[in-house]
Amino acid sequence: MVDLATVVDSPHPEVASSESSTGIPAELTPCNTWNGQDSCVGQQTDYDSTYDNRSWQTPERGSFDWSEGFQDFRDLTGYIDLVYNAARTSVTVTVKAISRTGVALKYSFNGGTFGTSSSVTVSNSFTGPYSISVQDANGKSLVFDSTYFMWDAPAVSRAETNGGQKLAIVELFGWPYADIEKECTFLGKAGYGGVRIWPPSESVTSDWWPQTNELNPWWFIYQPVSYRLNNRQGNLQQLRSTITTCRSLGVRVYADAVVNHMSGGGNDIQSHRGGGTAPTCGWYGPKNGTAGSPFFTHTSTYQYNLQTGQRPALEYPAVPYKPTDFHCDRSLNSYTSSFDLNYGWLVGLADLNTEKDNVQERIATYFATLLSVGNGFRIDAAKHMGPNNIALILAKLKAKMGGTLPTDFITWLEIIIGGEKELLACSDKLVVIAHNSLDVLLTSFDSSYNWYTNFKTLMSSAGLSSTEIGYVKIWSSDYPKEYPICGSWILPATRFVIQNDDHDQQNAGSSSRDMGDTGSILIKDKDVEKHRAFEVQLFTQTGFAANVRNILSSYSFMSNGAAGFPDGYSDCARFKSTGTCVSMPLSVAYDANACGYSVIQNGAWTEGVYTRVHRDLSIINAMRTWMGLATVTASQAGLPSVMKGLVKYPTVYGRGEPWHVANSCGDKVIQNKE
Repeated sequence: MVDLATVVDSPHPEVASSESSTGIPAELTPCNTWNGQDSCVGQQTDYDSTYDNRSWQTPERGSFDWSEGFQDFRDLTGYIDLVYNAARTSVTVTVKAISRTGVALKYSFNGGTFGTSSSVTVSNSFTGPYSISVQDANGKSLVFDSTYFMWDAPAVSRAETNGGQKLAIVELFGWPYADIEKECTFLGKAGYGGVRIWPPSESVTSDWWPQTNELNPWWFIYQPVSYRLNNRQGNLQQLRSTITTCRSLGVRVYADAVVNHMSGGGNDIQSHRGGGTAPTCGWYGPKNGTAGSPFFTHTSTYQYNLQTGQRPALEYPAVPYKPTDFHCDRSLNSYTSSFDLNYGWLVGLADLNTEKDNVQERIATYFATLLSVGNGFRIDAAKHMGPNNIALILAKLKAKMGGTLPTDFITWLEIIIGGEKELLACSDKLVVIAHNSLDVLLTSFDSSYNWYTNFKTLMSSAGLSSTEIGYVKIWSSDYPKEYPICGSWILPATRFVIQNDDHDQQNAGSSSRDMGDTGSILIKDKDVEKHRAFEVQLFTQTGFAANVRNILSSYSFMSNGAAGFPDGYSDCARFKSTGTCVSMPLSVAYDANACGYSVIQNGAWTEGVYTRVHRDLSIINAMRTWMGLATVTASQAGLPSVMKGLVKYPTVYGRGEPWHVANSCGDKVIQNKE
């Protein structure tokens, strides 16, 4: 990863020195910011086209604030589009680039001579990484990350998965790619059909500026700054290697796709004021992209951009997105309002204008890139994008795939449903807002925001076949307590994905799912027996016939408040500034000698280590039975026959109770009483 802080002389870049030569004021005084000037007015949703005049904010190559990852984004932006033929034996590769000055562009494909054609057709006789670059008439250039093609990914042939439509997927939360690649040997042998990785796109990082006292909290990976496949989990080559290995072992890989938004307001490469009085004014410095790309927001800014001479604007040149590709800045105040859900900024994250055709096109291209590398995907925060927008994006993806979606393709949408169930799922009729004779407001539901029957209709209208609609799943957050949320099965149960534990519920105070006593969040309950029972039940229950069932294998949080991945990037040994930093020490994810629930060590709950729930033999055999496979012993599943450091601890603390080996690979019970 590239750390911007390493390419400036100090964590507080000087800007005032440029004022005399440019005529651009240095900053607002005394402690003012431009907050509020880009907020929506009334029912406004879009930015006026004049907002794009504040684009092209990236520093010029060679300037004091330029960094290697910025390339020539001051003058060029662009991305690689992919459109396969019907048989997916060839692909048309097109460079969609824009010059700030409008000069002529030339293109180089796979190291060839620069020419004027922006497209080339590549056949499946070519394998491996494909290099592409663009250059303008003034010598400005961009070198894109390597492109891979679908035919490079090993085919997966496992009859019990019904062509990838019936799967148990392990969610390895916080695992680096290199560790996942090693773990796939076990996953395939144990019988798991898939592994979920976390957002692979370039995201926010900083070794200078902790947020809520955490260095690189886990949720930074949900703040993308580009669609480059390079982040704290690993780079593109490591991702590609992981996918190749896992698929060759019968394990499909599914990425979390974050396309509702970009980074949070105020998380960018600029200096900011977080509130306060002179002389510091609550100042905090720039954050970086994990691949070094530039990115800009308008929140909490106070310095004029030296390239445009104007106040900063939303811009992500490596995508590229410009200001008008976003909804105007609006707080999300109501989860029962379709308007707020679609147009509001979720927890202050820059909300993409997914009604725009070019934004839909760019997201569809990102999806095509994920499929080309070998990923399926989950769509994060889908309910904030609108059913029609996602239907149109999936239709564009279908076109890029040659006119049909791959037969082993699945995606699932994060649509958490609770008190807003009528709006999101149960009501397919438009109820007009009105008052009755007692002046009581009648409940209103916008049928256009229905994710069950309406979304199905919209996908069909957009051109997806009934079979392809079946590939598009919805994460059913009403499992295990409230399903079916509408009281009856409006959609077939096979259109849903279910799970017990999930990563969002691990956070203190999280209440987006109400499981009550029908489920368990391991790192909150810290009760292995209870948690194991609900994970086993996920596969043994017969009331919800979902064909995709997920298991979260996470890590334990620290009592000091640190909850970042234990991959080393949230370890305060990296901290380069002063102030409070709560640390999540490095812990290695892959351990060939580990058994399930390895968070229990020496009879006690251990902080800052991976839980490895998926290695529990009871869960494995429940999963295998559901998949129609024979049950196995620990050694047959690829687990060690003897766990190192095996200890006993009481399930129910108190004299005379039985003692269990909670993380024994064989799930044995030792009746040793005191």
